[in-house]
Amino acid sequence: MIFGSALLTMPRTSHAEGLEDDLAATVAAQDGDDAEAYAVARDAVDKANLAVNKDPESNVADLQARLAELEGFEAQLAEDPATRELVELSRLNLARAYLVMEDIEQAEAAMDQVLRVARERRPDVDQFGPTFAAYYDARREALDGLGRAEIAVECGVPCEVTIDAVPSAPQSGPLYLGTYRVWIRAKDDSALEERHTVALDQPGEVVSVTFPTVGPEPEPEPEPEPVELAPAAPGWKRVLPRWASATLAVVGVGGLAAGAAMLSLDGTCPGGFDPVRQAQDCPELYESTNVGGALVGVGAAVAATGGVILIVDEVRVGKQSGRQATLTWTVRF
Repeated sequence: MIFGSALLTMPRTSHAEGLEDDLAATVAAQDGDDAEAYAVARDAVDKANLAVNKDPESNVADLQARLAELEGFEAQLAEDPATRELVELSRLNLARAYLVMEDIEQAEAAMDQVLRVARERRPDVDQFGPTFAAYYDARREALDGLGRAEIAVECGVPCEVTIDAVPSAPQSGPLYLGTYRVWIRAKDDSALEERHTVALDQPGEVVSVTFPTVGPEPEPEPEPEPVELAPAAPGWKRVLPRWASATLAVVGVGGLAAGAAMLSLDGTCPGGFDPVRQAQDCPELYESTNVGGALVGVGAAVAATGGVILIVDEVRVGKQSGRQATLTWTVRF
């Protein structure tokens, strides 16, 4: 398919006159900085179209870039049908430039974008010539053969939706397969807005978009009230220091042993003589019953007291530290 250079003249239709009035009304409603940037982007597309008409190969990339910049003004384009028409004509001009350059892949991409935005509406492609109009119809038939899908915007708050800068209902209805820019804005005072890129790949599918994507942050949970813990039971204190308990036990055992020794000598002769057979050598006998018995009694009591205190202290302290101490005393007589 050959497109002559005569087809490169960018058509100037009546939209150009109405464009200024419509754009002025839209720009007046925008903040100063955004309005000025929007007007500059629109003018840049106009100039890029003229440059492409003169030299497609040198200027087609610039027109592509300028269109991308202008399409970034979703809110302004949604309220400005005249500039949306400019974008559509520029896309058609872009497709025609690629055809002249025999870049079929890029020409199809530009034309398919026009078809996706136009949906059932037929742009005025006849003004570009019968060959170009036939190419448009061929691309439409190709997209029809691929089937259609839908975009469903689920709004958690009242919202307005645009798809490729065209105002749309939350349920888009059938769309050609391809990629779409979805811009959603809340109608309340939150000024919340989101932009999504949605790809429709399968015929008959419905791609859902939730708005807002992230719900409001939940209120922080109140901090738990401090819990008053019962005071810990006081640690076991030793009745006596370990050394004192051990000393008592040792002293008691010593007294017990001394008393037992004295009792063992009770009624015997000094020097080991037999008091009966060697009476002449044993003028007197040991008498240690009272003293020995007292030492045995006191020693046993002291040894038992010291031992019991030591054992109780060790067991109680051992339980507190996760261990248990066992102390065994063996006393032999």
